[in-house]
Amino acid sequence: MEISYSDILDKSKIIDIRSKLDYEDNNIGTINIPRLVLLSDPDLYMNKVDNYYLLCERGTVSLSCARILNALGFKCYSIKGGINNI
Repeated sequence: MEISYSDILDKSKIIDIRSKLDYEDNNIGTINIPRLVLLSDPDLYMNKVDNYYLLCERGTVSLSCARILNALGFKCYSIKGGINNI
């Protein structure tokens, strides 16, 4: 359920789940959907066919978020080490 940033083939499917403020301070040009927004209505942002890669600060929050979304039928991976590891 974890993946290294360098192993991601489709970088357009990376979702930064940090707060808007943290995202604006430091980002890699991905889409920003804060975790609580994403979890409140994931069908609005994702489909159940594509793979998605979740990014947070250190990789722990994105891993727990990926577990929840996978249980709902989505295909999500946490980026190991988060943005601090890119």
